[in-house]
Amino acid sequence: MRSLLTSLLLLMLFCSCEKNDIEATPSIDVTGSWQLSQQLSMPDTAWQTIGPKDSAYYIFGRNGQFVFDAKSYHLSGTYKVIPAGKRVNLIITGQDSVTQYLQVERLTDTSIRVDDWLIGVTKEQISRQFILINK
Repeated sequence: MRSLLTSLLLLMLFCSCEKNDIEATPSIDVTGSWQLSQQLSMPDTAWQTIGPKDSAYYIFGRNGQFVFDAKSYHLSGTYKVIPAGKRVNLIITGQDSVTQYLQVERLTDTSIRVDDWLIGVTKEQISRQFILINK
């Protein structure tokens, strides 16, 4: 009788446990087309404006696809958003390229700041500011 009661208690315990597969909603929606407008190279303290001919673009689709297009560099692939408080971390996997780790922070309704997620791993730290050109 005791083993039956123990078994029932264990069964109730296992049935009451529920796996939560729902991911936290990211605090920042990165979908849309973003144009590079400024950059800050550390240890500088002032943002440098980017001219239109030297600008670059990120296009983040709702389907997890992205495109990065610059004057001499083009990359496309997939991205994954990981909520990180007031920011989000992106894992960008390009076709035939090394995975990149970006940290995105919303500055205004139409601008974001993009930093390297692995600060200190790269030799130089550069922050980039992008403006929303198409949602």
